[in-house]
Amino acid sequence: MIEINLLPPHLRVRRRDPMRLPSVPVIPIAAGIVILLLAIQVLLWFFIQVKSVSRDSLKKKLTTIAASNKEAINTDNTLKDISSKFEMIDKLAGARFNLARKMNDLSDSLVSGVWLRSLNIRKSETPNEPGSLKETLVIEGSNIISGEAGEAAIGKFVNSLKENESFSSDFDEIEIAKEERKKLQKSEIMDFIVICHFKKGKGL
Repeated sequence: MIEINLLPPHLRVRRRDPMRLPSVPVIPIAAGIVILLLAIQVLLWFFIQVKSVSRDSLKKKLTTIAASNKEAINTDNTLKDISSKFEMIDKLAGARFNLARKMNDLSDSLVSGVWLRSLNIRKSETPNEPGSLKETLVIEGSNIISGEAGEAAIGKFVNSLKENESFSSDFDEIEIAKEERKKLQKSEIMDFIVICHFKKGKGL
């Protein structure tokens, strides 16, 4: 169809060119958003795993500490009970070596994580004095190992005995005779033997 416009040029309506929108790269933007969401999910998963490992480690340490404290409390109660019995024996026998007092001294010298299993007084001949018997107090115990502090606990216990004048006054020497590491379920235990050498004229 032929269109004839007889209006003067200045009255004619000018046609505007249609507006062109800029082209948007939809696919790259969508891919970027997906990658960003995946990265956020991976970071969240990693953060949760780290927190979970940290929480499990803390739980294990708390369990070990709780077991150590329980053993220490039980040992302390046992020593007090034995001490009261020895006190009665001392009063009846009038022994030179005050067993009740030594048991109290042992209880006071214990450090966290260490407990005692047995106490024995042994007599043996001395090479320098044939026919003369040397008495020793043999202390057997165990220690829960938890880090560097746990490994040093036995040494701290022995030093505590040496620094306790009421206990160490009857002995020439207090020494660690044996240490043996072993596994008990998921915990590491160090068994030990401490020998206390009586001074001449002391002991039972």
